[in-house]
Amino acid sequence: MHAAFVQEALEQGTCTVMGSIPRASNDTRLVVVEHEGVHLKAVYKPASGERPLVDFPPQTLSLRETAAYRLSAHLDLNVIPPTVLRGDLGAGPGSLQAYVEDSGDTESVALTAVEAIPSDHIPMFALRTEDGTDLVLSHDTGDGLRAISFFDLLSNNADRKAGHIITGSCLPGGGPGSIATYGIDNGLSFHSDEKVRTVLWGFSQASFGYEEIDALDEVSRMSEDLRSTLEECLSDDEIDSLRHRAEHLGEAGAFPEPPEDRTVIPWPPI
Repeated sequence: MHAAFVQEALEQGTCTVMGSIPRASNDTRLVVVEHEGVHLKAVYKPASGERPLVDFPPQTLSLRETAAYRLSAHLDLNVIPPTVLRGDLGAGPGSLQAYVEDSGDTESVALTAVEAIPSDHIPMFALRTEDGTDLVLSHDTGDGLRAISFFDLLSNNADRKAGHIITGSCLPGGGPGSIATYGIDNGLSFHSDEKVRTVLWGFSQASFGYEEIDALDEVSRMSEDLRSTLEECLSDDEIDSLRHRAEHLGEAGAFPEPPEDRTVIPWPPI
């Protein structure tokens, strides 16, 4: 059982909506999907339940969630859980994303006291809690987070919080071979204007590797195959902006430093 089965299950499976997921910014519901005798958990985000935003067109966040998965899968980055569009669920059209069960084995992004920063982490910024405690947010520099950071540059993710990064499995029962590090909540992506806000700035100035350069070249070429998989979800202008971002990143050859003329950390960062 692998990602192709999970995607098929999300597309074709019978869905039972279990209820709303608390503390979500938009209408977000837990779903149980049954397909070929297998039950999977998934997250349903109906477009009708999206809170209006000033800088993103209305009822497009679920489309952007799906575009993120399609781009990740096309580039074989595998950093976004399988996500599909469904129009037959109770609250109308929306995205249906495989639920990632946290493995609990690792904490790739940590909020700790200064003296407790993990040895393999890079500190990003400090903050003070309401009770006056000083804390530091840090993250590791492993391949899993690097892949998410790279993808967020491409997709222009404006909201990569620490809580949007989960190491775990989309498959029932999990298992060592199915564990991966995923980025969830990708609705605030693919804007035509530069909007990257993330807690993963620790890769700044690192040169792109061969696989990253190949991915940038692939997006820069914007084949008909890639464009067709994105055009159901994104406007022509947003797809062209994606292509231009890939070109500029390829020319730079390295992860950029945080710009100094705008906010670069999402709030809240956790």
